[in-house]
Amino acid sequence: MAINRSDIKRIEKLAKLKLSEEKIDDFSVRISRVFDWVDQLKEVDVEGVAPMASPLMDLQKHTTGLREDTVTDGDRVHDVIQNAPSSQHNSFVVPKVVE
Repeated sequence: MAINRSDIKRIEKLAKLKLSEEKIDDFSVRISRVFDWVDQLKEVDVEGVAPMASPLMDLQKHTTGLREDTVTDGDRVHDVIQNAPSSQHNSFVVPKVVE
């Protein structure tokens, strides 16, 4: 996929960048190469390959040192609240900021 100068100028405006004419030409070539590489990746046959959330997901827990991801309340309410300048009913008390 070819990215031309007008595409780079539009990106420059949207990103609020200031690029020299030399940089515009350079980015045009470099970004076109990235899109060419992405097009190459689209050609890879991934039929039958299960999607992964992480490349480590199939490894044994003891080999990666990762813990099981479980949701808890942390059981640390007292420790957290004692750091607050003011608290009430296990919650932080803060000044009103909206009228």
